[in-house]
Amino acid sequence: MSGSHFVADLATVLGVGAVTSVLARLAKQSSILGYLTAGLIVGPYLPVPIFADEGRVAAMAEFGVVLVMFSIGLEFRLSKLARVLPTSGFSGLVQIAALLWGGASLGIALGWNSVEALFLGGAICISSTMVVTSAFAQRPPEDDVRDHILGILVFQDVAAIALMAAMTAVAAGGELTVGEMGRTLGMLGLTLLAMIAGGLLLVPPLVRAVARLESPETSTVAATGLCFAMALLAEHAGYSVALGAFIAGILVAESGRGHPTEHRIAPIRDMFAAIFFVSVGMTVDPRLALEHLPTSLVVTLFVLVAQVASVTLGGVLSGNGVRRSLSAGLALGQIGEFAFIIGGIGLAAGVARPELQPILVTVAVLTSFTTPLALGLAPRAVSWLDRTIPGPTRRFLSLYEEWVERFVVGGSAPGPIRRALRAIILDGTVLIVLAALLAYGFGRAEAWLVEHGGALGERANAVVVAGALLVALPFAVGLVRNSVALGRLAEKTLVPPGAPVRPAVGRAMRTMVYACIGVGLVLPSMAVLRPVFARPAVGLVAVLLASLAVVVVWRSRQGLEGDFLSGAQRIARALAPAEGPSEPGPAESTRLSNPALLPGLDAVARVELGAKSQAVGQTLADIDLRARTGATVVAIYRSGDRVVLPTGREELGAGDVLAITGTASALEAATRVLLRGGDQ
Repeated sequence: MSGSHFVADLATVLGVGAVTSVLARLAKQSSILGYLTAGLIVGPYLPVPIFADEGRVAAMAEFGVVLVMFSIGLEFRLSKLARVLPTSGFSGLVQIAALLWGGASLGIALGWNSVEALFLGGAICISSTMVVTSAFAQRPPEDDVRDHILGILVFQDVAAIALMAAMTAVAAGGELTVGEMGRTLGMLGLTLLAMIAGGLLLVPPLVRAVARLESPETSTVAATGLCFAMALLAEHAGYSVALGAFIAGILVAESGRGHPTEHRIAPIRDMFAAIFFVSVGMTVDPRLALEHLPTSLVVTLFVLVAQVASVTLGGVLSGNGVRRSLSAGLALGQIGEFAFIIGGIGLAAGVARPELQPILVTVAVLTSFTTPLALGLAPRAVSWLDRTIPGPTRRFLSLYEEWVERFVVGGSAPGPIRRALRAIILDGTVLIVLAALLAYGFGRAEAWLVEHGGALGERANAVVVAGALLVALPFAVGLVRNSVALGRLAEKTLVPPGAPVRPAVGRAMRTMVYACIGVGLVLPSMAVLRPVFARPAVGLVAVLLASLAVVVVWRSRQGLEGDFLSGAQRIARALAPAEGPSEPGPAESTRLSNPALLPGLDAVARVELGAKSQAVGQTLADIDLRARTGATVVAIYRSGDRVVLPTGREELGAGDVLAITGTASALEAATRVLLRGGDQ
């Protein structure tokens, strides 16, 4: 009898979910919207004569959580994290810290206590991989934009695992304490180390051995069995089943069989993921959702604005340029599967407000609508912002983007730069941990000194603060020293051998490095300390510091125009043919070999337009080259005349020779756009 009930629930959920998801896709919306709607229909709150048992559906939904996390792990290899951390990882760090701090601040402003507000911040700080990939299927972005967005999502997925463990500790204790958080995070680290280290010895060889049997069925069953076994192991260790499934995916990916396994389990994953979202929809009382609709709208507006601002800021500071950064910010403006998991932890423990779930569902529904719209608006938004940014600043950001790609992402950074970066990360992490220990353990340390400290107990407050400052001083000094060293090294590597000294460009580069370090330190610190320092003054101080940073960065741009004008003139002279003006020939693209043409930009493309190039007869503004590709035209040579730092209004003609600067990928994309339709 129970079996027939199980089949009836499965048939009801999948049948209604199929209809609503088809309607959602016909309306060009995410399938998640259809699944959430199906949950409302089959749930207990609407007077619809279709019903599924909430408990049995929730049990099946747990399969969806396990399989989704397993699939995320299959796409994730340890080497991949090392590649995305320098740029996409920094953007993800800024985004998570900003949303966690801002969400907790918003919750406190709404009258929630610190734990309830923390669950709101934790639930809205992770974007939805499922919504983003669904939107990509409708509006595929450029490859480099897609890679950047997926890199941020990978970082978010990893951070979400740690966040879920921390939230579990908060839910178990109902309060934030240093001892509980320290024990939880320490045990989490040891558990991860043991599971990954032990799994790397056993799982990859075993998966490869099964694969040699050349039986897709056996390989799929073995991988899925491993997934649920690791999920069960994590649950017995006191953690979420999602953690074990994620690690299982990583281990299978390390065997080199991640992609085939992901392809085989995708239909099963999609089915149970649909059941998961249906189960979320079943928990929502529409009357409660309508009652808290104003709050949901406020949270939605905050998510949209904060995601765009934080991801764009983090992307620009990490050298991803305006185009990739703003496009990523618009694409990631939603919440999804992790919001419901994190919110569910608080609700199950009774430490989160009952209205949190309907608020999250409403926000998820609204942002699933806005994400495809935002992706459609991204090209126009990038074009508008590109035209708004002053020319010298725009050209410097292109220079900074190329420097980051060459010396940070490209792996060609000199030893001193790598050592400075490692030291800054270590010092900054230690300072954030010390700040958290002081904030959450101040009361206990003070009480212990009063009871056991004798004469020191009379000044316990000052003694605790002085002790913390004394411990932090070496790390703070190291952070400042290494930051200054990195800024100087950045300036030194910016100017290639033989190039004239460029003080304005060097000053701006140092400022960008300092701003990046400052944001990477301050925002995570604010997120960690927000539940303790709930006073509005903290937010005011943060705004003042951010404003000061903007002013400093803005002032550092003074003198850049002269540097760029001088470099562009040198490039323009290098464009002319050795024999003088010549007749227009076939379209072609080459690289200028002189590395001292413009500081930091060793890669300068020389593109000659042919008579059949589609760019002929159009202006650079018409083509929108910079916004579309991230590359900048710094000079044009035509029939003996030179145009230095073109305004974009110049009409291009056959035989024009353009000098383009930017990253390697930007130069490749710009060359394709300019020579498309040519006779090269």
